[in-house]
Amino acid sequence: MAFQYNENYFMESNPLIYENGNLREPQVQGYFHVYENFVVKQKLSHAVIVLPTGVGKTGLMALLPYNISKGRVLIIAPQIVIRETVIDALNPDKPDNFWIKRKVFDRPQDLPALIEFEGNKTNKEVLEAANIVVVNIQKLQSRLDSSPLNHLPEDFFDMIIIDEAHHSTARTWVETTQHFSKAKVVKVTGTPFRTDKEKITGDLVYKYKLSQAMANGYVKSLENFTYIPETLYLTIDEDTSKKYTVEELNELGIKDEDWISRSVAYSIDCSKSVVDQSIEMLEAKLKNTPVPHKIIAVASDIKQAKVIQELYYERNIPTTIIHSDLTEEEKEKAFSDIKNHRVKVVINVSMLGEGYDHPYLSIAAIFRAFRNPLPYAQFVGRILRSIPFEETEKADDNIGQIISHKHLALEELWEYYKEEIQESEIIKHLKDFDILDPSPEPEDKGTSKGRDPSIGGVTEVGSGKIVADVYLTTELIRQKKAEDRKREQKILELQKLLQIERTAAERILDTSDSSAAAIKRPDLYFASKRKDIDVTIKESIVPNLLLKFDIDKKAISLKDCGLFRGNYHWIPTRIRDNGGMLAVYFSTYLKSEIGYSKGQWTIDDYDIAYEKLPQVEEYVEKILTDYFNA
Repeated sequence: MAFQYNENYFMESNPLIYENGNLREPQVQGYFHVYENFVVKQKLSHAVIVLPTGVGKTGLMALLPYNISKGRVLIIAPQIVIRETVIDALNPDKPDNFWIKRKVFDRPQDLPALIEFEGNKTNKEVLEAANIVVVNIQKLQSRLDSSPLNHLPEDFFDMIIIDEAHHSTARTWVETTQHFSKAKVVKVTGTPFRTDKEKITGDLVYKYKLSQAMANGYVKSLENFTYIPETLYLTIDEDTSKKYTVEELNELGIKDEDWISRSVAYSIDCSKSVVDQSIEMLEAKLKNTPVPHKIIAVASDIKQAKVIQELYYERNIPTTIIHSDLTEEEKEKAFSDIKNHRVKVVINVSMLGEGYDHPYLSIAAIFRAFRNPLPYAQFVGRILRSIPFEETEKADDNIGQIISHKHLALEELWEYYKEEIQESEIIKHLKDFDILDPSPEPEDKGTSKGRDPSIGGVTEVGSGKIVADVYLTTELIRQKKAEDRKREQKILELQKLLQIERTAAERILDTSDSSAAAIKRPDLYFASKRKDIDVTIKESIVPNLLLKFDIDKKAISLKDCGLFRGNYHWIPTRIRDNGGMLAVYFSTYLKSEIGYSKGQWTIDDYDIAYEKLPQVEEYVEKILTDYFNA
């Protein structure tokens, strides 16, 4: 029997996305931003989404094709671990697959057909039957005879989703997107920069910050611990007759910080100190909780990893190493030992840098010198995944801890996370501040000059009409009249549903008619736009300003800063803290610019408001700069 393939599956399905309490806000909002990019604005450029580790990136990828893709979807993973994670989460045959688990669909028969591309093992008939194809990037290389680039037509996929897109400098990524040149390309990543620090090609359509994820409890909070030895001596060129302190090496200019940190990384003594500290932290975490917390350690190479493993063994701590030289059988055993809690320490050598989902990794022990913030962030990301609330017994269960040696010189890399944690506290404060659109107190407007009495008054009564003359009523004319009646009915329904002006309803209808990817739920799209602007103000703009100028969010020190004059003079009298005053200022400014309260805004009004936000943010920064420099 031939496989059945429905090329319109993603357009005909009716997933529950908006107002689905089982989905996370960044999954819903990320989906609508991509929808807006390709369907509403009909852009052709690549769409970039930035989501921190642990927020639900795989789930977002599972939502993206619906009502956007008009055919098959290709999901590309940069390494085997990520590919297996994606397949494991989206496998329609598993009862706990993402769509069923999160109640996006209720019935398994509504799920897409998904396959993993395995080169020559995957025949064309199976490929043609799939709605979603998941592939590891290595399998796409054009030098391989089995590569889809050598066999499939350019229109075989309508959407390509690139996971961990900061790897997209690779030649294979470029070849793939060029071959399937008509496909909509979405790049999902934890950072907007590539491995070489260049920006990822495409339009950034949605970014959800780590601080937002922390504030909303999607990821663990973080603590950083640095082991500082009482005294540290270093020798040069194996000459043990002369020992130097770090201070002496710096003063004499003999060796630089990079040399010192690499030396410390390979020191048995220094490694033993970090091992001991990490075990103490693990033992404290395991007290009074059923949560099977674990340590994840990072080593520079396999040889160093084995040395560190022996140090843990000496303390009777079961430990496994994950590295690329393991056989498939050895890797399966290691992952099984981790999953089933047979080990307490996982030592990683360039294998679990991203995409590995095990929330019980709670302590990050660093035994290598990081210099680039990207691999550091990826490693710390391994302890960010939150443990389900129902499993936890204490707050500490969802606090990730980092331990490293002082002379690995990681302070600057930690500063990034430190700022994110501070920002998350501001966001938590503003989440309690629900009203962003209060009205000012009524006031006496005074008298106006009135109308010019020298001109006549003009008044219309009743409804006007348009008179048209048709030369010949043909079948096409009859069809047009029927279409006009149907259009008029749709316009009236949209007006009633969204409580909007006729012109706005017409624009929505015209946009949907111009593409087969019609806005099936304009009310939900509209509601998403409305919510998104509040999130931008409360979770991005205001926290950035408070941190940049070191402003106490709960004080009222900004009441005289110069922002709250004229139409804004009432804000400090109604709102009694700095965070709230700034948030309401932005909302009131936009209300004034659009000319209506937000309850009356159209979709176009929200687009205009977004365009104005960077301008008013820059203005507020200038006001605050002058205020604090005065």
